[in-house]
Amino acid sequence: MADLPDFDALRGRHLGLIGVISMGDMGSGVARLLMAHNYAVLTNVSDRSEDTKSRALSAGAVLLPSDELLVDHSDLILSIVPPAEAYSTAERVVKAWDRKETELVYADLNAVSPSTLLSISSLFTGVKFIDGSILGGPPSFVDGSWTKPIIPTSGPFALSDIFPGLGEVLGEKKISPELGQASGLKMVFASLSKGYAAVALQSVTTAHQLGVLPELLESVNELQGEAAGKKLEQAVTGLAPKAGRWVREMEEIGKTHRENGNWEEWEGIFEAAAKVYELVAKGTVLGGERIGKRERGTTVEGVAEAVGEGLGRRKAKEE
Repeated sequence: MADLPDFDALRGRHLGLIGVISMGDMGSGVARLLMAHNYAVLTNVSDRSEDTKSRALSAGAVLLPSDELLVDHSDLILSIVPPAEAYSTAERVVKAWDRKETELVYADLNAVSPSTLLSISSLFTGVKFIDGSILGGPPSFVDGSWTKPIIPTSGPFALSDIFPGLGEVLGEKKISPELGQASGLKMVFASLSKGYAAVALQSVTTAHQLGVLPELLESVNELQGEAAGKKLEQAVTGLAPKAGRWVREMEEIGKTHRENGNWEEWEGIFEAAAKVYELVAKGTVLGGERIGKRERGTTVEGVAEAVGEGLGRRKAKEE
């Protein structure tokens, strides 16, 4: 086993020790933001990809070899994982903690429906559990200052209850004492952004197949304004590295609209969006794209061409 850090020394130099699971684009951004404000970040990436391990090291996190060590030494654990891994991550943490004398504070910041969040919270007994979500992109340091997302939280506890000032650092907004509200807000917010991206992708792909993509983009800019054209471009070109994890998020969004919005009779909109993203992730060359290592799909035309090729291959198999 690699040499472990001196946890007492870490505590002496920092405001607190915060565990972050895992080190994706968002998790590593949050880690950097925390460390910039004198919090030490602990993580366990022993079972993750080399890209994830590289991001963790680059972010400056303290790498631990087990969940048990992470749970034992973290004052707070932030779960920031793909929606499909939210429940299993909570199970991992509960197993590692196993109701030890150590206090456990767990903040689920994942893109899941209110009912999924409540299922996750039911795994924890005698734990300070925080329902949270993340609205916006990863924190980044630009031109001498931090840009950061909004982190709505709900339930009996808040991030600022754990460390005074932590809520302000992370952009926390406590919206309700009721668990599920922060997750619900994420679902309806993402309906607009990621739901739009799925529609935009279908639009530009079909326009490309018809041979009218330049005219479509020109019309959007001319009639709806350059801001609308930029929004379309960013939505379409930015989705490739994220499509795989957006599949489950679309399913969670659809679940929210059915269970909390009483849209049972209109089931299908976001489930269809999930299939769009599944096609991108598994049926096109764009599925291999990674944030920071982009090769294809960096233009609207490139995305439309790649998705069109994937649709063509799928149609040929069915015939």
